[in-house]
Amino acid sequence: MPSPLANEILLSLNREVLNQLDLAGAIQHPGESGRAREMIITAYLRKLIPEEYGIDTGFVFDTRGQISRQIDLVIYRRGYYPVFQIGGIKHFMIESVVAIIENKASITAREKLFGALENIRSVKALDRANGGTNYTVVGGQVGPSVNMDEFRHQVFGVIATEKSLGQDSLKDVLLDFLRTNRDRRQWPNLYVDVRGSAAHFIKGDPANVKSTVVTSEAECLALTDPEAEGYLPPLLELTFELVNYLRIAPIIDYSPTAYLSATGGRIKWWKI
Repeated sequence: MPSPLANEILLSLNREVLNQLDLAGAIQHPGESGRAREMIITAYLRKLIPEEYGIDTGFVFDTRGQISRQIDLVIYRRGYYPVFQIGGIKHFMIESVVAIIENKASITAREKLFGALENIRSVKALDRANGGTNYTVVGGQVGPSVNMDEFRHQVFGVIATEKSLGQDSLKDVLLDFLRTNRDRRQWPNLYVDVRGSAAHFIKGDPANVKSTVVTSEAECLALTDPEAEGYLPPLLELTFELVNYLRIAPIIDYSPTAYLSATGGRIKWWKI
């Protein structure tokens, strides 16, 4: 059974975040209101995720020169990878990124939801395996090679908002995206409306249906009912799934020479 104390703490944090988001919504300038929302969600997550992870906004890129769209919240492993900055804008190596969150005040238009889905896809489509040469690090030693079909080796992707499309429209857009993008590795793992319902995948037979964020296991798309008994606030569902993923995500080693060339251009040399 869940710990009553932990459950009460999380419910209290959920109420606190919603109250702060209410205040952020009162800011008249859209850009400043958006930045305030990002700071509120970031501060909330920082209270709960391990200190070895950082949270920031920016772009993600890989060794092949591919670069993502700008991502609202990038959760990356600190202390092992360099972070590149261009004019103060951070660029993260795909190997360092473990999760991404598209954090929107509202997604009440189909085009905005498709945009958020494409932002998630733009990161998940990057090559974490570096053409099959990258490997995981286990206990400071070389572990198994990176396998992009392995859930633990993928980037966890979430769309979060405060106001969604109606359930029928939300379902239609999500299903359209999933059915036209057959590479399940590029699907979002979770959609949450912090004031309403969550969209997640389910697996299993009708007598034993289970929720899953592992896209390869998905058999159906489901939307939670805020009025149903046992309703779990979507922000807490996001928290549970994110923290659970960080628990199992391995360190993925990278090749510095794949990103940085130490001997580029012509050089002069003398025999010693």
